[in-house]
Amino acid sequence: MLVFGVKYRLGLIDPQWSHQLYAVIGNKLKDYGCAPIIIGGVKDHVHILFSSNGNVSISEIVKEIKIDSTRWINSNRLTIGNFGWQEGSGRFSYSFGQIEDVKRYIANQPTHHNQISFRKEMESMIIRAGQLPGKFDLPEELE
Repeated sequence: MLVFGVKYRLGLIDPQWSHQLYAVIGNKLKDYGCAPIIIGGVKDHVHILFSSNGNVSISEIVKEIKIDSTRWINSNRLTIGNFGWQEGSGRFSYSFGQIEDVKRYIANQPTHHNQISFRKEMESMIIRAGQLPGKFDLPEELE
């Protein structure tokens, strides 16, 4: 799963066009031979669960998703000013047996974020994945 946010944590992703954005992201994944499973999020970030074909780096996929989706948002003038994504992304792997739970988690993002901030969500995901032990600092963009 990939997770990345809108630059400066601005809530610019409008629910009126978010599903079109997710389709743009899904189509880019398909261009790389990946299989999108579910894409969702809220106004300031997205979660992308997909199956990779292993022939292209995740970094390249993230880069191209961000380029295409930014171009789509800006060319359709969906935000005031220029839209952009924050640098970097969270990348998490799940076993086949966890896929249904992850799909429900992504589908439930609007309700989930009524209770927890994006920063707290990322901290929890990173610690649960065992990627960083204990206390750590996240970039200020996640504030």
